[in-house]
Amino acid sequence: MTSERAGNTGQRPGDETLKKYIRDKVNHLLSVMGTKPLNREELDDNTLIELDPIGIIALSFEQILEHQKETNKRLSVAKDQLQAVFDAVGVCISIIDEDMRIVNCNEKQKELLVSANTEVIGRHCYEIYCGKDSPSLDCPAVETLATGRPVFIREVKKKNKHFQIVTSPMKDADGQVTGAIEVSMDVTEKKKSEELMRQAEKLTAIGLLAGGIAHELNNPLGNILGYATLVLKDRESPLDPAHREKLEIIVEQAKKGSEIIRGLLDFSRQSVPAFKDIPINDIVRKTTRTLQSRLACHGIRIDSTVADGLAVRADPRQIELVFLNIMLNSIQALEGTDGKGKVISIRAACKGDFVQVSIADNGPGIPEEILPNIFDPFFTTKPVGKGAGLGLSICSGVIREHKGSIRAVSEPGKGTEFIFRLPAPVKN
Repeated sequence: MTSERAGNTGQRPGDETLKKYIRDKVNHLLSVMGTKPLNREELDDNTLIELDPIGIIALSFEQILEHQKETNKRLSVAKDQLQAVFDAVGVCISIIDEDMRIVNCNEKQKELLVSANTEVIGRHCYEIYCGKDSPSLDCPAVETLATGRPVFIREVKKKNKHFQIVTSPMKDADGQVTGAIEVSMDVTEKKKSEELMRQAEKLTAIGLLAGGIAHELNNPLGNILGYATLVLKDRESPLDPAHREKLEIIVEQAKKGSEIIRGLLDFSRQSVPAFKDIPINDIVRKTTRTLQSRLACHGIRIDSTVADGLAVRADPRQIELVFLNIMLNSIQALEGTDGKGKVISIRAACKGDFVQVSIADNGPGIPEEILPNIFDPFFTTKPVGKGAGLGLSICSGVIREHKGSIRAVSEPGKGTEFIFRLPAPVKN
């Protein structure tokens, strides 16, 4: 009896425990896979061997690994696509943490606000983007991190560029603020266009007023000048020296008034430019001859390297006036400087359908606070009687009529450069 029982069992004491362990683990695996666990009758010893639970586990892991590889591949592609979009958008995007350290930023942000070869990740945003040791009081990111609310700033200046900024909070599952997303749009060119539009509207209004005033003043001023000149030349009625001196002052001041009126009429002109192909060197030579005495008197040298074949499509008289006024402006800047080496440099190059001309001096430069106003009519820093403030505004009006553009670049102590574009000759 004992031997029969032993023959029937034919098992070591631990076999049953092992089978129970395997059976439990198989049921656990089935439940993980979403299958209802099997009871003892459904999963007897023979079924357990036929089921091959180790094989099932191995196959399941193989499937899981394949699925994981495919998922990782898709995640990698999605990450690359997201990064490509992140970098390709035309606005600056930065992600910063609670300590205002940069977690990530896109290529546009780096292009506009980050110096070349500068590592940005992990550094403070105010240090990298604003060049400061601490955040400014009007920093929108500070407010977003403190309040958890989006903030919009209409205009802020960073590294000589103007931006509109929106900051939005990043929150965790519990709603706690963990950082901020800062989106910045470069509005520098838009701001310049708006300034040009305002200036154009202002110039038009002032031009109409100036033209009317000039015509009204021209006749009486001409009469004053004419009669004063006749009295001075009248030999039959000798003048007392004191009276002659006063009349000479009247003539001199009347002539200055006439010059101002001519400037007003030029400023308010309504004539359509008569376009011709004009070699730039011809304009430079003519203007230099006109200004030769003043140039020589103050020891100013003209350094022109314009190619002989380079020309512009313009009205000769008007464009000569542009060169004359800008060069006069440079001469006046250099007149007050001491020492040798006073130079006015003239350069020109073809830029597509336009020719870009540069007239630069090595004078004292223009203060930053004044630079935006130099093309405004009647704006001048010269003493009373030394200028009416119309020269550069006339230049701006002429170039605008020619569908060109003009700007000034200057830094105190490093001179001033006027850069303007005029249409190139039409190609046949």
